Amino acid sequence: MRVRGRKIWPSSLAERRVLMALGGVPLRVPRGVSPFMVARRLARAAASEHPDVLFVRETLARRRTTTSGDLAASTTAEATAASGSGAVAA
Repeated sequence: MRVRGRKIWPSSLAERRVLMALGGVPLRVPRGVSPFMVARRLARAAASEHPDVLFVRETLARRRTTTSGDLAASTTAEATAASGSGAVAA
């Protein structure tokens, strides 16, 4: 793995496959986590030495935000619930 700033680039095909499964190439690491630590764990996962993929997925899940489709669905559900209860907003 090669680290350039907060982005991790693969050095081998096995590492590239791991990165593609986790979100694409290059993989951006959140600020709260050391990119060198993530790169080490990803290299181990690509070499099948340790089951560190779960750690990386948890770390990267923190940076994901809700998509606009999820946001629209939740807004519609809230509006339907409010109108169905008969309550009037002040």
